[in-house]
Amino acid sequence: MNRLKLLIASGASAGHLYPALAFAEKLREKEANLDIAFVSSRRGGIEESISGRGFRLFFISVLPFSFKSFKKFFPAFFSFIRSFLESFLIIEKFRPDVVVGFGSYVSFPVLLEAALFKKATVIHEQNVSLGLANKGLSFFVDKVAVGFKQTENFYAKATFTGNPLGKSLRKAGKDEARRFFNLEDKFTILTVGGSQGAHKINSEFKNSVCLIEKKEDFQFIHLTGKSDYNDLKKYYSCITMRHRVFDFLEPMHLAYSLADLVVSRAGAITIAELVYFQKAALLIPYPYAGGHQLENAYALEKEAAAIVLREEDLGRQRLSETIARLIHSPLERQALEHNIQKFAVPDAAGKLAELALSCYRKA
Repeated sequence: MNRLKLLIASGASAGHLYPALAFAEKLREKEANLDIAFVSSRRGGIEESISGRGFRLFFISVLPFSFKSFKKFFPAFFSFIRSFLESFLIIEKFRPDVVVGFGSYVSFPVLLEAALFKKATVIHEQNVSLGLANKGLSFFVDKVAVGFKQTENFYAKATFTGNPLGKSLRKAGKDEARRFFNLEDKFTILTVGGSQGAHKINSEFKNSVCLIEKKEDFQFIHLTGKSDYNDLKKYYSCITMRHRVFDFLEPMHLAYSLADLVVSRAGAITIAELVYFQKAALLIPYPYAGGHQLENAYALEKEAAAIVLREEDLGRQRLSETIARLIHSPLERQALEHNIQKFAVPDAAGKLAELALSCYRKA
């Protein structure tokens, strides 16, 4: 019996790559006779994340489009043309039965080429609204898997699967988490700006700690990203409040498990993690990149499942005042924890895997 071959196209950012890896690992669990390969760009340095898990990896040389810069447009345009040829050669060499894309400019030439080859094709959109690449591909692929239920209503090909999360995320007891971080049994805030960090959140949270550390009894874990880590580590060394600072944290499940309140961006995968851990969240969406995070955050706010502060409103002590209010409002936090469960999707990776396999069976 021939092995079923599946090709996954993903950008290198965590928001695209993490759900792609979770999906691939779930497929490997479900189907033993399966050959999985990835396609990405070399820009993200993701070889270890993919090849280290035992998956084959191909590269295409596509560059992100920039319509604002004349100098960047033409190199990107010609790389796009070249990437179609590279995608053709990869598909000819690997001969996949199913091709699944997870958004970003990397997936566009691969999925479009696969559709022209009459392969079974699926794209997955993590955010409330389809990104530019997925929006274009939606006209050519067989199925559009979506991470938010409300998106299903806008596309005839859409199927709601939720956003896949990796197996390493598991709920832990607070005692286990406290021991790991060497923190006390008191109100804990987790602040995280996403995989790249968020300077605005880092700066405003630091200011909030300065304003309320003498008034409120809490401790915090701050994931800063690389660029702000050294400065914040030095700044926090002068305060008496118990805290832990990381540029990156591998056992995120322990940080989520300990947190009573999470201050974060509103990326789709961050929201999926907040839903899984049923956390009271204060979301500060990234205002650029097409406004995807704003829409994600407002989807939760509409269901009273999160507090949303726009980045431009963070001044005038808004963040510190909101944090102080939530520290003293256990009923409000409990309501947020309850309402965020409306977005729960048990085994999203399994649902997406079954959708991809069903497309192959129908092909």
